[in-house]
Amino acid sequence: MAARRQKKAPYSLVKKSYRRLLSDFIHAKGTSLLLSWAITLFTGSTFIVIISIGLLFSYRSITNSTFFAVQKIQISGNVRLEQEDVLNLAHLKNGENSLAVNISDIEYKLLRSPWVENVSVKRQLPGNLAITIDERKPRYWMRQDNRIVYADEKGNPIDYVGTYKFASLPFLSVEAGTEYLLQRLPQLVAELDSSRLPVSSQKAAWIKLSLSGGITMFLESENIMLSIGVENWSSNVRHLVATIDDLKRRSEFANVRSIKAEDKNVWVNTGITSKPAS
Repeated sequence: MAARRQKKAPYSLVKKSYRRLLSDFIHAKGTSLLLSWAITLFTGSTFIVIISIGLLFSYRSITNSTFFAVQKIQISGNVRLEQEDVLNLAHLKNGENSLAVNISDIEYKLLRSPWVENVSVKRQLPGNLAITIDERKPRYWMRQDNRIVYADEKGNPIDYVGTYKFASLPFLSVEAGTEYLLQRLPQLVAELDSSRLPVSSQKAAWIKLSLSGGITMFLESENIMLSIGVENWSSNVRHLVATIDDLKRRSEFANVRSIKAEDKNVWVNTGITSKPAS
């Protein structure tokens, strides 16, 4: 037994030595890989920092260069707003670096104006800017918060009426319960204006939406009030035009104070009495 143990001793020693060598090799290999990764990471980070500093320096150099200074600002589509108004709203002026101009910020500032519906700002290198504005178009006057405001063709308020670029427009009043007609108003008025009425709706002193009268307008130049029922609108407009033509042919139109067309019927009021049109 002792002899066998003596024979196994050298093998055990070799095995332990092998394990130690293997462990040392793995440890050395791991240390080498870790060191390699650290060097790679450091090199990559240094490269990124150098590139970032270079880009930052280049950006500052370009955005401070007089070559890209704004020399011309072209503004189109503005009617109500003057060029100076647009520049003040956008906080823009000649001489600024065109690359440093924030396009989105300019568009946001211009859209804050109640008169600007849409806007597009384009950079034209090296030193030009193009601003295209789509303004809201006033079609009526309306009352809001005890003040008179300009409103668009659907009765949406735009801005308060003031002395600056004052425009006289038909006064639009909307009776409670007829707000739904505002969405149809542009189409109804366009069809009315395309008919053979004596004057355009744009010449009306006022227009009223009501449950009883549909759309009523007062034409001050003719001193006459016209009321048209919304149901069967096209038919009512045709009957109204035919009645006016007939009254003019008989030289009676000048005596008429109001005409109402509704449900295929027409009533004519001469100021003395109201009667159905014959």
